[in-house]
Amino acid sequence: MSNSVLMGLKASEDFKYHEHDNGLKYERYDYFAIHDDVEACPQSYLIRQLPNITNPLHFHTQNQFQVFIEGSGSFGRHDVYPYVVHYAGAYTGYGPIIAGDDGLQYLTLRSSRDLGAKFLPAQMEFLKRGPKHHYTSPQIVSEEQSALNEITQEEFLWIHQDEHSKLGIGVLKIPCHQEYIVQIPDQIAGLFLVIMQGGVLANDTHLRKNENLYIPGNERAYRIQAGKDSAQILWLQMPLKDLSY
Repeated sequence: MSNSVLMGLKASEDFKYHEHDNGLKYERYDYFAIHDDVEACPQSYLIRQLPNITNPLHFHTQNQFQVFIEGSGSFGRHDVYPYVVHYAGAYTGYGPIIAGDDGLQYLTLRSSRDLGAKFLPAQMEFLKRGPKHHYTSPQIVSEEQSALNEITQEEFLWIHQDEHSKLGIGVLKIPCHQEYIVQIPDQIAGLFLVIMQGGVLANDTHLRKNENLYIPGNERAYRIQAGKDSAQILWLQMPLKDLSY
């Protein structure tokens, strides 16, 4: 396995509590280690946004995916449930994210490290001119494991694909014990694979539901294998950051 391929494993309950002056309250668990080389530091973390708390309109300086995995609430004009996926390009404002009565949990995934949300309109001075890009998927249904175990060959379905930016959201299904060679497209920043159901073996490491794998864009191919149950995997193809930024 290349040293640049990262495994997002939920090894502990080491969540850190955060509170902002604007009322935002959440707990965060980082899957990947953080280092100082911002552009070469992918991020994968889990947010537990507390019940009935609002994450106000804001932007980040890096492209990102957010995958809602548990709870309910709203995102802008959209109701969100597991598994709704949102993509926001760098310097693209989005939100608010409002957690329901049971709170809201979501993964945040980036190919490069972001140094923190810039809330609007208070931090408008940091917003750069350039292309703005965001997309919110419909709810992607997690298959019942019994039905998923009935598949006999791999299946892949695009949910959304943008030929210009190379943004891609898809669902991959692999029968139990079967290997699959992940082909990395040219001209992307990287690829995140999030386990929706079943489990995946990657370099003798077992990834379970909502754990994730990051393959950088300079890799060409990577081998994974379904475990004793068939696997359903969310495929998240990260665009390169626009040259305007």
